[in-house]
Amino acid sequence: MTAKLDKIHEMYKLLNEKERVNHDIMSTFGRFGLSQTLRRLGLEKQQGVSALQLIISLCLFRFNGESIFGMYRKDFHSLVETGKNCYYRMMGRETMDWRILLLRMCVRFFAILRKEHAEETEQPRCYIIDDTTLEKTGVSIEGISRVFDHVKHKCVLGFKELILAYFDGRTTIPVDFSLHREKGKEKNCGLSDEEREGQFSKQRDENNPDHVRYKELDMKKTDCAVAMMRRAWKAGLRAAYALCDSWFTIEEFIHAVRAIGDGSVHFLGMGKMDNKKYYVRGFHQNVYEMISRYERTEAKKVPGYNSRYFYVNGFLGKEIVRIFFIKYGNNQNWNIIITTDMTMNIKECFETYQIRWSIEVLAKESKQYLGLGRYQGRDFDGQIADCTLCHMTYIALALDKRLNDYETMGALFEQQRADLMALTLWQRLLAIIKHLLEVLADMLGVTYEELSASIVRSEKMLEKYIVMAEALEELEEAA
Repeated sequence: MTAKLDKIHEMYKLLNEKERVNHDIMSTFGRFGLSQTLRRLGLEKQQGVSALQLIISLCLFRFNGESIFGMYRKDFHSLVETGKNCYYRMMGRETMDWRILLLRMCVRFFAILRKEHAEETEQPRCYIIDDTTLEKTGVSIEGISRVFDHVKHKCVLGFKELILAYFDGRTTIPVDFSLHREKGKEKNCGLSDEEREGQFSKQRDENNPDHVRYKELDMKKTDCAVAMMRRAWKAGLRAAYALCDSWFTIEEFIHAVRAIGDGSVHFLGMGKMDNKKYYVRGFHQNVYEMISRYERTEAKKVPGYNSRYFYVNGFLGKEIVRIFFIKYGNNQNWNIIITTDMTMNIKECFETYQIRWSIEVLAKESKQYLGLGRYQGRDFDGQIADCTLCHMTYIALALDKRLNDYETMGALFEQQRADLMALTLWQRLLAIIKHLLEVLADMLGVTYEELSASIVRSEKMLEKYIVMAEALEELEEAA
């Protein structure tokens, strides 16, 4: 943080303005024009604390790694004079369309890059679809279930978050998401009757955005993913490829992807090594039959990679696809990557598909630095709000990283968090100064405002005051 106090006016402003937050973070958020977006969409609150102030404050809490309750146990609460219930009400606000707010922020992200001439044009733009587990601790959370965690290889209590990310050639940012539960074989979400009855619930108006988000809990992930890509395309976030893992590599999903933009988006994803039949070269064959027929005669080395490959063109249902068979290094097993781009070669396949791993980094950094999934509120609306705020904060950090060329997201996070803690220290010092001035004013029999005004008018006192401010600044830098 840079707390330059070259003029007494700045000191006077800091002493009298308590609703201050970190300048760097605020300036980054300010570039997204959230205030105008909220007003244009009718999402700004009509009374009480403004929605913008609450949203940015909630994002700032994440830099400190604390919950709303945790922050109010510390001195940070004095930076914003609002009760914590304001934040809880904001998190559970039924009429708040968090989805469109996040999407508008993404659109603004790339508008800022165009204005700064920081666009990337070398690599293809891509939609990336993946899901991640958000583990929870309370069975009373609305809509909760036991979901299978592929990292822990067991079922855990929580949600599956399906994320749509957008890659512009350099940066991957979250664009949209949906939360899902898994009903399981017994159709009881892995919970007992008592646990299900004890869950939080509330009536939702069909005209409110939260009603749609709650319905997505039981929707197919493929349907939600297609809907998210369509919204992104309509908003102007255009992509050449949709990247995903083998779970999404089915005919219906590929067909839906190809329909986006009248065939402008190609599918590229891992395929499953199973008995699914493809129509290839006049025969219906599964992947094992194709390996047996074509490996010896058509397999060759991948230029620049320690791998072997061959490919065939065929049909998955009615969709024409190119199937790449790849064997990495000394591995004896083949893997397949399927694409609808019939002009793609093996090098382009490698380089494009590896972009998909950036969404794994996005999810890891969001959990590690921004607390994605830690919110334990019972209201499902709060769960949606928490995920959205996490992704909005990530986008703001990504913009700062993109324009200021930080090496890693972690380095940027640590710097912003240190700035936030420095702000709290500086605020405490200013409070002490203000108290001293108030005591002095009382002893002299004048008001605090009159004393401050006399300091401004007196050049000698102004010089002494600046010396004191500079000494405090040096103390802050030393700390």
